[in-house]
Amino acid sequence: MKKSILSIFAIAMVAILGLTSCDKQKTQEAFLTREKGWTLDVAECPGGLVMDNDATITNLFDGYVWDCEKDDVIKFNADGYEYLNPGTELCEDQASQEQPIGKWALDVDGDVLDMQIPFFYDEEVESCTVLNLVKDELKVQYVYTQTDGPAKTKPGTYTFILTYVPAK
Repeated sequence: MKKSILSIFAIAMVAILGLTSCDKQKTQEAFLTREKGWTLDVAECPGGLVMDNDATITNLFDGYVWDCEKDDVIKFNADGYEYLNPGTELCEDQASQEQPIGKWALDVDGDVLDMQIPFFYDEEVESCTVLNLVKDELKVQYVYTQTDGPAKTKPGTYTFILTYVPAK
């Protein structure tokens, strides 16, 4: 009898944990796919990003993210595609209308968001650790490795913390 009760309790706990995880992902996906999208509010590299001119910056808005990128809006649509809506200030060779920039995916636990980071100007999807995903904030961490080649930064491994807020 005791084994039956323990077995039923164990099965119930596993089911509750499974349902909670699914609910968390559904809630996070609802926040992520907000109709108006997200704008980058804070972009930082806590350990310091070494630029090609040997300057070290922690605020990526101080020379890494261009001014014309700061008002861009990213949208994670329910169709699994990520879109970029340029702001009022267009970067050189930037489309003036909404463009798909890649596919996005949120893992089952809601801990990893595969996304294209717009200011990287590539088609690769980066796996970002979700630090916070709530109604009014999307905060992700991305570990970035720069190798030799043309870039604004010196080779090295850098951690980026990107905080997005709801677009207006």
